Amino acid sequence: MDIYVKPTSDIFFRYLFGSEKNKKLLLSFINSVMEDVNFPILSSLEIKNPFNLKTITFEKESILDIKALDESGRQYDIEVQSTGDESFKARSLYYWAKLYASQLGENEFYKTLKPTICINILDFNLLANIPGPHNCFMLHEIKNPEFVLTDHLMIHFLELPKLDITLYNTKIQRWLVYLKSEGKEEDIMTILIREDKEIEEAHKICKKFTRDEEMLELYEARQKFKRDFNSIMAAKIEEAEKKGKLDGKLENQLDTAKKMKMEGDDSKKIARITGLTVEEIEQL
Repeated sequence: MDIYVKPTSDIFFRYLFGSEKNKKLLLSFINSVMEDVNFPILSSLEIKNPFNLKTITFEKESILDIKALDESGRQYDIEVQSTGDESFKARSLYYWAKLYASQLGENEFYKTLKPTICINILDFNLLANIPGPHNCFMLHEIKNPEFVLTDHLMIHFLELPKLDITLYNTKIQRWLVYLKSEGKEEDIMTILIREDKEIEEAHKICKKFTRDEEMLELYEARQKFKRDFNSIMAAKIEEAEKKGKLDGKLENQLDTAKKMKMEGDDSKKIARITGLTVEEIEQL
Protein backbone atom coordinates (compact mmCIF):
# COMPACT_ATOMS: atom_id res chain seq x y z
CA MET A 1 0.00 0.00 0.00
CA ASP A 2 1.41 3.39 -1.03
CA ILE A 3 1.70 6.14 1.59
CA TYR A 4 0.70 9.70 0.71
CA VAL A 5 3.68 12.01 0.41
CA LYS A 6 3.13 15.72 -0.03
CA PRO A 7 4.68 16.59 -3.42
CA THR A 8 5.76 20.02 -2.17
CA SER A 9 7.66 18.59 0.79
CA ASP A 10 11.26 19.72 0.33
CA ILE A 11 12.61 16.16 0.68
CA PHE A 12 10.45 14.72 -2.09
CA PHE A 13 10.87 17.80 -4.29
CA ARG A 14 14.65 17.44 -4.13
CA TYR A 15 14.39 13.68 -4.66
CA LEU A 16 12.28 14.31 -7.77
CA PHE A 17 14.11 17.25 -9.34
CA GLY A 18 17.54 17.28 -7.69
CA SER A 19 18.82 13.88 -8.81
CA GLU A 20 21.20 13.53 -11.75
CA LYS A 21 19.17 10.68 -13.20
CA ASN A 22 16.04 12.87 -13.15
CA LYS A 23 17.78 15.95 -14.55
CA LYS A 24 15.54 16.02 -17.62
CA LEU A 25 12.55 16.61 -15.32
CA LEU A 26 14.24 19.62 -13.70
CA LEU A 27 15.08 20.94 -17.15
CA SER A 28 11.46 20.50 -18.18
CA PHE A 29 10.18 22.28 -15.06
CA ILE A 30 12.55 25.27 -15.38
CA ASN A 31 11.79 25.58 -19.11
CA SER A 32 8.07 25.63 -18.35
CA VAL A 33 8.65 28.54 -15.95
CA MET A 34 10.82 30.48 -18.42
CA GLU A 35 8.53 29.81 -21.34
CA ASP A 36 5.54 31.12 -19.37
CA VAL A 37 7.14 34.60 -19.22
CA ASN A 38 8.45 34.45 -22.81
CA PHE A 39 12.11 33.92 -21.98
CA PRO A 40 14.40 31.58 -23.95
CA ILE A 41 14.35 27.98 -22.79
CA LEU A 42 17.42 26.02 -21.72
CA SER A 43 19.04 23.29 -23.77
CA SER A 44 21.15 21.78 -20.97
CA LEU A 45 21.55 21.95 -17.22
CA GLU A 46 24.09 21.10 -14.52
CA ILE A 47 22.87 20.42 -10.97
CA LYS A 48 25.31 22.02 -8.54
CA ASN A 49 24.06 20.25 -5.39
CA PRO A 50 22.69 16.87 -6.53
CA PHE A 51 20.52 14.85 -4.16
CA ASN A 52 22.68 12.90 -1.71
CA LEU A 53 20.93 10.64 0.77
CA LYS A 54 23.84 10.52 3.24
CA THR A 55 24.24 14.30 3.35
CA ILE A 56 20.56 14.93 3.87
CA THR A 57 20.28 12.21 6.49
CA PHE A 58 22.82 13.98 8.70
CA GLU A 59 21.64 17.50 7.92
CA LYS A 60 17.91 17.37 8.49
CA GLU A 61 17.87 21.09 9.34
CA SER A 62 19.29 22.12 5.98
CA ILE A 63 17.27 24.10 3.47
CA LEU A 64 16.70 21.67 0.63
CA ASP A 65 16.76 23.95 -2.37
CA ILE A 66 18.15 22.97 -5.78
CA LYS A 67 20.96 24.93 -7.41
CA ALA A 68 21.75 24.59 -11.11
CA LEU A 69 23.62 26.19 -14.00
CA ASP A 70 22.53 26.33 -17.63
CA GLU A 71 24.74 26.19 -20.72
CA SER A 72 25.39 29.97 -20.64
CA GLY A 73 26.35 30.02 -16.95
CA ARG A 74 23.09 31.44 -15.61
CA GLN A 75 22.34 30.38 -12.04
CA TYR A 76 19.05 28.89 -10.87
CA ASP A 77 17.82 28.37 -7.33
CA ILE A 78 14.60 26.37 -6.96
CA GLU A 79 12.91 26.10 -3.59
CA VAL A 80 9.59 25.00 -2.09
CA GLN A 81 8.02 26.61 0.98
CA SER A 82 4.94 25.36 2.81
CA THR A 83 4.38 28.39 5.06
CA GLY A 84 5.35 32.03 5.09
CA ASP A 85 4.27 35.65 5.41
CA GLU A 86 5.18 39.09 4.05
CA SER A 87 8.76 38.68 5.24
CA PHE A 88 9.27 36.00 2.60
CA LYS A 89 9.61 38.78 0.00
CA ALA A 90 12.67 40.17 1.78
CA ARG A 91 13.96 36.65 2.38
CA SER A 92 13.76 35.86 -1.33
CA LEU A 93 15.66 39.01 -2.25
CA TYR A 94 18.26 38.25 0.42
CA TYR A 95 18.91 34.74 -0.89
CA TRP A 96 19.02 36.02 -4.46
CA ALA A 97 21.64 38.62 -3.40
CA LYS A 98 23.77 35.99 -1.61
CA LEU A 99 23.69 33.66 -4.59
CA TYR A 100 24.44 36.47 -7.04
CA ALA A 101 27.36 37.78 -4.97
CA SER A 102 28.78 34.28 -4.47
CA GLN A 103 29.85 34.25 -8.13
CA LEU A 104 32.48 36.93 -7.63
CA GLY A 105 35.80 35.83 -6.18
CA GLU A 106 38.70 38.00 -5.11
CA ASN A 107 40.18 40.07 -7.97
CA GLU A 108 37.35 39.10 -10.34
CA PHE A 109 35.48 41.67 -12.41
CA TYR A 110 31.79 42.58 -12.32
CA LYS A 111 31.47 41.74 -16.00
CA THR A 112 31.91 38.07 -15.13
CA LEU A 113 28.62 38.03 -13.18
CA LYS A 114 25.85 35.95 -14.71
CA PRO A 115 22.05 36.24 -14.35
CA THR A 116 20.61 34.62 -11.22
CA ILE A 117 17.08 33.25 -11.36
CA CYS A 118 15.19 32.23 -8.21
CA ILE A 119 12.07 30.09 -8.52
CA ASN A 120 9.94 29.84 -5.37
CA ILE A 121 7.11 27.28 -5.24
CA LEU A 122 4.81 28.41 -2.45
CA ASP A 123 2.08 26.46 -0.68
CA PHE A 124 0.67 29.74 0.65
CA ASN A 125 -0.51 33.06 -0.80
CA LEU A 126 2.18 35.73 -0.78
CA LEU A 127 0.97 38.23 -3.39
CA ALA A 128 -2.64 38.73 -2.37
CA ASN A 129 -3.29 41.65 -4.72
CA ILE A 130 -1.73 40.06 -7.82
CA PRO A 131 -3.79 37.50 -9.75
CA GLY A 132 -2.52 34.26 -11.22
CA PRO A 133 -0.33 31.57 -9.71
CA HIS A 134 2.86 32.62 -11.57
CA ASN A 135 4.39 36.07 -11.11
CA CYS A 136 7.91 37.13 -12.09
CA PHE A 137 9.78 40.20 -10.85
CA MET A 138 12.68 42.05 -12.48
CA LEU A 139 14.24 45.53 -12.30
CA HIS A 140 12.12 47.93 -14.38
CA GLU A 141 12.21 51.72 -14.87
CA ILE A 142 9.25 52.94 -12.85
CA LYS A 143 7.89 55.41 -15.43
CA ASN A 144 8.64 53.17 -18.38
CA PRO A 145 8.17 49.58 -17.18
CA GLU A 146 9.00 48.22 -20.63
CA PHE A 147 12.63 49.19 -19.97
CA VAL A 148 14.46 46.54 -17.93
CA LEU A 149 17.73 47.53 -16.26
CA THR A 150 19.17 44.01 -16.48
CA ASP A 151 18.10 40.39 -16.77
CA HIS A 152 20.49 39.49 -13.94
CA LEU A 153 17.72 39.69 -11.34
CA MET A 154 14.68 37.49 -11.83
CA ILE A 155 12.53 36.13 -8.99
CA HIS A 156 9.57 33.86 -9.71
CA PHE A 157 6.75 33.10 -7.30
CA LEU A 158 4.52 30.11 -8.04
CA GLU A 159 1.60 30.21 -5.59
CA LEU A 160 -0.19 26.86 -5.54
CA PRO A 161 -3.30 28.05 -3.64
CA LYS A 162 -4.13 30.30 -6.61
CA LEU A 163 -4.00 27.39 -9.01
CA ASP A 164 -7.07 26.14 -10.87
CA ILE A 165 -6.41 22.40 -11.06
CA THR A 166 -8.90 22.02 -13.93
CA LEU A 167 -6.58 24.01 -16.21
CA TYR A 168 -3.59 22.13 -17.58
CA ASN A 169 -3.15 23.22 -21.19
CA THR A 170 0.37 24.59 -20.82
CA LYS A 171 3.48 22.88 -19.52
CA ILE A 172 3.74 25.03 -16.41
CA GLN A 173 0.07 24.42 -15.62
CA ARG A 174 0.64 20.68 -15.84
CA TRP A 175 3.68 20.78 -13.58
CA LEU A 176 1.89 22.91 -10.97
CA VAL A 177 -1.27 20.81 -11.10
CA TYR A 178 0.95 17.75 -10.65
CA LEU A 179 2.56 19.25 -7.53
CA LYS A 180 -0.87 20.00 -6.09
CA SER A 181 -2.66 16.82 -7.17
CA GLU A 182 -0.18 13.94 -6.88
CA GLY A 183 -1.50 11.35 -4.46
CA LYS A 184 -4.88 13.08 -4.03
CA GLU A 185 -6.71 13.87 -7.29
CA GLU A 186 -6.70 10.51 -9.07
CA ASP A 187 -8.96 11.59 -11.95
CA ILE A 188 -6.80 14.60 -12.76
CA MET A 189 -3.60 12.59 -12.40
CA THR A 190 -4.94 10.02 -14.87
CA ILE A 191 -5.41 12.77 -17.46
CA LEU A 192 -2.00 14.36 -16.78
CA ILE A 193 -0.21 11.02 -17.07
CA ARG A 194 -1.96 10.26 -20.33
CA GLU A 195 -1.15 13.67 -21.86
CA ASP A 196 2.38 14.32 -20.61
CA LYS A 197 5.25 11.80 -20.65
CA GLU A 198 7.34 13.78 -18.16
CA ILE A 199 4.46 13.97 -15.69
CA GLU A 200 4.07 10.22 -16.13
CA GLU A 201 7.75 9.78 -15.27
CA ALA A 202 7.37 12.01 -12.19
CA HIS A 203 4.38 9.93 -11.09
CA LYS A 204 6.44 6.73 -11.34
CA ILE A 205 9.22 8.32 -9.27
CA CYS A 206 6.68 9.29 -6.61
CA LYS A 207 5.44 5.69 -6.45
CA LYS A 208 9.01 4.51 -6.02
CA PHE A 209 9.57 7.05 -3.23
CA THR A 210 6.50 5.91 -1.28
CA ARG A 211 7.73 2.29 -1.35
CA ASP A 212 11.25 3.11 -0.14
CA GLU A 213 11.44 2.67 3.65
CA GLU A 214 14.65 4.67 3.98
CA MET A 215 13.24 7.62 2.04
CA LEU A 216 9.99 7.54 4.00
CA GLU A 217 11.92 7.58 7.26
CA LEU A 218 13.85 10.62 6.07
CA TYR A 219 10.64 12.27 4.90
CA GLU A 220 8.96 11.75 8.28
CA ALA A 221 12.03 13.02 10.14
CA ARG A 222 12.08 16.19 8.06
CA GLN A 223 8.33 16.76 8.51
CA LYS A 224 8.69 16.29 12.28
CA PHE A 225 11.60 18.73 12.43
CA LYS A 226 9.58 21.39 10.63
CA ARG A 227 6.53 20.85 12.84
CA ASP A 228 8.62 21.03 16.00
CA PHE A 229 10.53 24.12 14.91
CA ASN A 230 7.37 25.96 13.85
CA SER A 231 5.74 25.03 17.16
CA ILE A 232 8.71 26.36 19.14
CA MET A 233 8.79 29.55 17.08
CA ALA A 234 5.06 30.12 17.59
CA ALA A 235 5.29 29.49 21.34
CA LYS A 236 8.24 31.86 21.78
CA ILE A 237 6.58 34.62 19.78
CA GLU A 238 3.31 34.19 21.69
CA GLU A 239 5.19 34.34 24.99
CA ALA A 240 7.03 37.49 23.93
CA GLU A 241 3.81 39.12 22.71
CA LYS A 242 2.21 38.51 26.10
CA LYS A 243 5.15 40.21 27.78
CA GLY A 244 5.04 43.08 25.31
CA LYS A 245 8.61 42.45 24.22
CA LEU A 246 8.17 41.46 20.59
CA ASP A 247 9.98 44.00 18.41
CA GLY A 248 11.48 41.64 15.85
CA LYS A 249 14.50 40.86 18.00
CA LEU A 250 13.30 37.41 19.10
CA GLU A 251 12.54 36.31 15.55
CA ASN A 252 16.01 37.42 14.49
CA GLN A 253 17.57 35.50 17.41
CA LEU A 254 15.72 32.31 16.49
CA ASP A 255 16.51 32.67 12.81
CA THR A 256 20.20 33.24 13.57
CA ALA A 257 20.25 30.25 15.93
CA LYS A 258 18.68 28.02 13.29
CA LYS A 259 21.23 29.06 10.66
CA MET A 260 24.14 28.51 13.06
CA LYS A 261 22.84 25.04 13.93
CA MET A 262 22.62 24.27 10.23
CA GLU A 263 26.29 25.24 9.91
CA GLY A 264 27.29 22.93 12.76
CA ASP A 265 28.01 25.47 15.52
CA ASP A 266 27.69 24.17 19.08
CA SER A 267 24.91 25.32 21.42
CA LYS A 268 27.20 27.30 23.77
CA LYS A 269 28.56 29.38 20.91
CA ILE A 270 25.07 29.99 19.55
CA ALA A 271 23.85 31.03 23.02
CA ARG A 272 26.74 33.45 23.40
CA ILE A 273 25.99 35.13 20.07
CA THR A 274 22.17 35.12 20.06
CA GLY A 275 21.39 35.63 23.74
CA LEU A 276 19.16 32.57 23.82
CA THR A 277 19.65 29.94 26.49
CA VAL A 278 21.35 26.62 25.77
CA GLU A 279 18.07 24.88 26.64
CA GLU A 280 16.15 26.92 24.07
CA ILE A 281 18.75 26.17 21.43
CA GLU A 282 18.71 22.45 22.19
CA GLN A 283 14.95 22.49 21.60
CA LEU A 284 15.55 23.68 18.04
